[in-house]
Amino acid sequence: MEWQVALTDTAKKRIAKIPQPEKGRILKAIDKLHGGLDGDIRPMKGCDDFRLRIGGWRIILSVDIPSRSILVKYVDTRGDVYKH
Repeated sequence: MEWQVALTDTAKKRIAKIPQPEKGRILKAIDKLHGGLDGDIRPMKGCDDFRLRIGGWRIILSVDIPSRSILVKYVDTRGDVYKH
């Protein structure tokens, strides 16, 4: 069974501004989330979110395991994404 993956408007707007080839790598990683929590995904300290690392980029995820859904909350560079 596939996971449901959704993106916030904030994440969509940020992805639109990312230059290629980084944008392609990020979109490929998000697409792979339909298959589950694979890749360099770690729980974040101090909150219930997870982070997915794609090179120098970070994707902040909200994961609901019982409903098998993933919400992509933020996408940004390593230094800026944790300020959200």
